[in-house]
Amino acid sequence: MYGEKLPPHDIDAEEAVIGSLLIDGTAIYKIATLLQSSDFYSERNSLIYGACLALYQRPENETINQITVAQELD
Repeated sequence: MYGEKLPPHDIDAEEAVIGSLLIDGTAIYKIATLLQSSDFYSERNSLIYGACLALYQRPENETINQITVAQELD
């Protein structure tokens, strides 16, 4: 299909955001209102970021780390 263009994306940047959140879960406070899971090009990265947002949006404001994100994805 000639003429179809991919939207601009940078998988390395997406992974850097997710990696930063897994290292320092409090970083979500700085980006939660700026970045939505639909902003990610990679479906996998979108799902992981969505799990981080879900943890952040809970009333008990759960900690974001590798364990809690993995549990959220199960």
